[in-house]
Amino acid sequence: MNLTLLSSQKQHLAELLEAIQRCVYFLDVVLFEAMAAINERFAKLQDTLGAAMRHACILSGEPADSFLK
Repeated sequence: MNLTLLSSQKQHLAELLEAIQRCVYFLDVVLFEAMAAINERFAKLQDTLGAAMRHACILSGEPADSFLK
């Protein structure tokens, strides 16, 4: 790898780590818990919708193996 490219990648990683540290320092636990709950509920909603759509596909006679396509 080129030394310039390697040093720029190291600098980028250092900036990412600093951003993570800042986020953790200013982390609001109440806000984090609310966002985690929303994320979990949205994931469950996606799973339920996917199961319903797959079931509808099967009942309509459509191939469900390529559901994502």
